[in-house]
Amino acid sequence: MTSTTIKVPRALRDRLHRLAAEDGLTLAEEIERLVALAGRRPRPRVGGFRSTRPLSAEEIDAELSRGFGA
Repeated sequence: MTSTTIKVPRALRDRLHRLAAEDGLTLAEEIERLVALAGRRPRPRVGGFRSTRPLSAEEIDAELSRGFGA
């Protein structure tokens, strides 16, 4: 394991210490857990649908209900 110093506002430092204590973890373990959680969020997808022709309102509604081209 390596040692690193980061500078954060006192309120954030205190909050991290409280979270670690509540979870029964060391500060390093809590930071690792939070980073892992942040990495699990799905990335937004944009522009997933292309039509080859004009669509009616009903067809657009059907495509939107499928999840924007997902």
